[in-house]
Amino acid sequence: MNRDDFAKFVARTIDEVIKLAEKQSVQKLPRQCAFRWLGRSHPLLRDGIVEHIVQRVWLDEDHIYPCVDIGVADLLDDGSLLIVGNIAGYAPKAFGMNWTGRDGPFIHIVGEPFMAKIAGRKCRWSPETDALDFTVPDMKRL
Repeated sequence: MNRDDFAKFVARTIDEVIKLAEKQSVQKLPRQCAFRWLGRSHPLLRDGIVEHIVQRVWLDEDHIYPCVDIGVADLLDDGSLLIVGNIAGYAPKAFGMNWTGRDGPFIHIVGEPFMAKIAGRKCRWSPETDALDFTVPDMKRL
């Protein structure tokens, strides 16, 4: 898969994880979002999200990180969605099916902090310091 096609794939993935969060929360969600990689050293991004993800995940046509958790983790105070990503420690390889049975490297997740806020519960969580509890609700059967 070339870089341009992968960028389109990333954009579709972002839309898909928002739709998955809508399905899980039974609510229409905004398309305004922010992104950050999990961990202390990663800044919150509001612009250039697709390109930023492409730069980290796609190395070349034959080397793409094969397992990347991505999904809506939280609802920010300004009403935008916080989408997070985490690259697992597998060696890059050609584009293919991931362990969920889905094409590409992305494992679609929904974060517990997001679901707690939707349900009106408090969930103290910080993407800089805390592990994210999440589900993989639409995993295909292998």
